[in-house]
Amino acid sequence: MKDSAKICAGIVLYNPELELLQKNVNALLGQPMEQIYLYDNNSQNAAEIAEIFKNWDNVEYIRNNENAGIAHALNQLIDYAYKDGYDWCLTMDQDSVCAPNMITEYIKYLDYPKVGLICPFVLNNGKLSLGEFKNLHLDDITEIKDPIDCITSACLNNVKVVREIGGYTEKLFIDFVDTDINCKVLENNYKIIRVNTTYLVQQMGNAHKVPFFEFLQKVTKKDVFRRMKVANVYTDQRLYYSARNSRYVRNTYKDHGKRTGVAFMFAYYCYFTLVYPMSRSRIKMWSSIIRGHRDYKKII
Repeated sequence: MKDSAKICAGIVLYNPELELLQKNVNALLGQPMEQIYLYDNNSQNAAEIAEIFKNWDNVEYIRNNENAGIAHALNQLIDYAYKDGYDWCLTMDQDSVCAPNMITEYIKYLDYPKVGLICPFVLNNGKLSLGEFKNLHLDDITEIKDPIDCITSACLNNVKVVREIGGYTEKLFIDFVDTDINCKVLENNYKIIRVNTTYLVQQMGNAHKVPFFEFLQKVTKKDVFRRMKVANVYTDQRLYYSARNSRYVRNTYKDHGKRTGVAFMFAYYCYFTLVYPMSRSRIKMWSSIIRGHRDYKKII
């Protein structure tokens, strides 16, 4: 199958930073794939995006007239891939850049038994450098068991499998959309594999370093402090969706993973309370979290 498999890529856009987006697209154009779809969720700079890419070979710009959410956009990309005869669709965020060998490495595992999703090792917000990643000496692949360990960006979707299991859950809109699809894949006895011979460089939110945890990580070399040394800064609205959708996932799937559980999510938000910029209102932050937790009932 791997020799005849057709591969495309799709990037979901919403007010992207144009220089970084072009870097992202250029990184993909150097890969062994046939087509890149740019699906725009009604960006304010849509005209500029369309102008930039209007003459690019193998790049198709598609603009939606509203922001219907990341899950809807992902389903649209899977539908375009299916209609155009592609077997696999690489889904990308607008602010992530893939390694130059990504698709070449992925192709080696297209015949992996019952594989639904293939993802890379993720380097996000400087928590782990490229040099540190290369020194980890990981196995070539890892079978993902915890559904939170595979993100949407740089995930190669088996188009047939994703359509078979019902696609992405559009009522989630944003946050935990990837965890949700991963739960569906695993629940339907398909597999998710991480290819450790390639990587993705990802930016999440407006991150800032936390000196205390950075010091602890240097002293102890503990992985938990590596994760904590860079704090993502999300809007209160994103925290609302995080609280709402994490509750949806843990109440919908039996094997949702520990990092979507009540205890972990509470600790996660307490961590945010400690490390968020002082200009942020903790009262508004927690109000959004509590409201999201309650509003879960509106989407079940």
